[in-house]
Amino acid sequence: MSELQQHVAADQQERYDRDDALIIHLSDTHISAAGTNPARPNPQYDARAAFDADCARIAASGLRPNLIAVSGDICDAEVGERAREAYRYVRNHTQALANQLGCPAVYAMGNHDDRAAFREVLLPAVAAQAEGDSRVRFALRSDSPHDPVDYVLAVPGTDGNIVRVIVLDTSIPDITDDQGTVLDEQLAWLDGLLSETAGGAAVDDSTVSTVLVMHHPPVAPWQDRARLWHMHPEDAARLAPVVRGRVRAILCGHVHLSSFATFAGVPVSIAGAHSRNQDPLHARDLTYSWAANYSCNLVLLRGIVADADQVLITPALIAPDSSAD
Repeated sequence: MSELQQHVAADQQERYDRDDALIIHLSDTHISAAGTNPARPNPQYDARAAFDADCARIAASGLRPNLIAVSGDICDAEVGERAREAYRYVRNHTQALANQLGCPAVYAMGNHDDRAAFREVLLPAVAAQAEGDSRVRFALRSDSPHDPVDYVLAVPGTDGNIVRVIVLDTSIPDITDDQGTVLDEQLAWLDGLLSETAGGAAVDDSTVSTVLVMHHPPVAPWQDRARLWHMHPEDAARLAPVVRGRVRAILCGHVHLSSFATFAGVPVSIAGAHSRNQDPLHARDLTYSWAANYSCNLVLLRGIVADADQVLITPALIAPDSSAD
């Protein structure tokens, strides 16, 4: 490569790096309350140990993300004070990690989460990040305790760019093992946000990358039996025209299997779980869980400029297979 070519390549790489935005995507931490009698006892895995290993590995990675996103099922079907205790555990570890890495963190509701406890423990942690940084903007769709927990957080990217994170609550209250849903009022709110600039900021739309975080994937998962675990097909069909061409990436969880897809032309990151994960090489008409393959997804919004509009989703294994010697 000639000296001129090297200079051009270096200049191009610097330009891409300057415009990149990195999101560390975690999901399905499934933390039980400390002590005895968890809501869903299972001695085959230790979700706290897996989550702790995840945080430690990320902290030591040297990565400097723009955001940490946790896409639901944060507690493991706990309610009331037991859910609050589990949320405090995840909040304290996640916020400590976010502070070390110099980025904010967001959390989405999952089907095993408790809305009241979520609003009491996790939502204030998200809002507090905007209070402490004038570059961060937070807005909640509804403060009613009965409504889905939907909000938007606009955070600084790089070189003046903005990453707008819209969090949708796709859970159905009192139903823990069902498909997800999106209500008409949620779609209207989402459509309104996508028609505006980030958090009301007077910026050029070309500098804004919008990411949608929700628990239930809008696509059917790999296992046939698990196809009751994604978003209701009719709701996904209504969501598609709202996000098409307006959202850079969708971050989900729920199916306990790190996967990647497209939906309405939008890249979809489905992060694995910290309790147990599905084995995709098992019979496809069944589901098979094992305490292995713990990971997070690294979602790289590669450039906001027109000629570098790419999304790269990379799984990062965290804890080794528990069956290994």
